[in-house]
Amino acid sequence: MFQIEQTYDLAGLTVLCRAARKTVQKWKGILRLICWLIFAAGMLLSAVLLAYGGKPKVWWFAVYAAILLLLLFEDRLNAWIAKRQMVPGTAHSVTKFDEDSYTVRTDATETNWKYENITGLCETERYYILFLGKRHGQMFDKQGFRWGEPDAFRSFLEKKTGKTFQTIK
Repeated sequence: MFQIEQTYDLAGLTVLCRAARKTVQKWKGILRLICWLIFAAGMLLSAVLLAYGGKPKVWWFAVYAAILLLLLFEDRLNAWIAKRQMVPGTAHSVTKFDEDSYTVRTDATETNWKYENITGLCETERYYILFLGKRHGQMFDKQGFRWGEPDAFRSFLEKKTGKTFQTIK
């Protein structure tokens, strides 16, 4: 039916982390909002102190910078951690989608998945992303199709899972 070959690299894993944050891990949105509020309040407090002759502590700015960097590069940091935690030999995969299930083959493993295990579907410009819970996802490069076409694949998965793809930018 469909066969996709792809490699999990840092750029792809960053997209996967961003898609997870925007869909199945929505609670992170509240945490991100709190961090942005802390950052804004800290910067405002420092500006007020400076305006009235006060002296904010130097370490405050290091904390603000750390918060800002974490907020701006959260997905890339999570992708880097995920890449480091990958089992050796699993970065490159060939996945075959059949009528009842799909099989992911890597140099180290071969795993068969049922479509009913898929809890969410996302699509970006380059990847299809399948979620298997809130902490596990699989991405499939649209440029990696050996058999089948990307548009037909989208329809096939929506039919098999009963879910629709959510577009992520």
